[in-house]
Amino acid sequence: MQNTVSVATWKYNENSRYLKIFYQNGSAVLFYSVPHIIYQNFLRAQNKAAFIEKYLSYDLHFSHISIA
Repeated sequence: MQNTVSVATWKYNENSRYLKIFYQNGSAVLFYSVPHIIYQNFLRAQNKAAFIEKYLSYDLHFSHISIA
C-alpha cells in the first residue's frame, strides 16, 4: 500500500482482534490478530496510512487480506 492512499475509516473488533481499514480509493484491508495496544497506537497516529505501512503491512505477526 502506498502512502498516497488516505485512510477513510476503520473498524476494530476487540474480541476477534480484526482491524478493517477502508481507503478513500474504495479498497480495504483486513488485518488479523491485532492487539488492542497496537490499535490504540493506530488511533493516536497522525498519519494512519504511514502507521499501517510501517507497523502492520510489513510485520510478520499481522496477516492481512485485501478486500476489493
